Amino acid sequence: MKQLVAALFLFAYISSTTEFHETLRLPLLFEHYAEHQAKVADLTFWEFLAMHYKTDVAHDDHDNQLPFKVPGHEFAATIIALPVAKVALKENNLPEKVNHHFAYREASFESQLSDIFQPPKI
Repeated sequence: MKQLVAALFLFAYISSTTEFHETLRLPLLFEHYAEHQAKVADLTFWEFLAMHYKTDVAHDDHDNQLPFKVPGHEFAATIIALPVAKVALKENNLPEKVNHHFAYREASFESQLSDIFQPPKI
């Protein structure tokens, strides 16, 4: 029972906040296709879809009633941000003196450019 109620709430939410409600107008699409097929017998469904959805030109009054033809619903997203119950900051005790150990050795390669490219010396 809980799953059914959850599914109904999900369906109501999706159909009200997205263009999912346009699927309820799919029977109009098939009826309009049947009207066109009665006029032109060899019209395929893909040609019918291209004729109605590839261009914005409406050739009769029923074209704007087809699903996904005219955007009539705007999307609204609801976001809820819940604060974290407790944030604990931990104090880090950093050492006051940091000892750096650096060992530099002279380059052991011979080159004409060895005078130009030298790493910094301490």
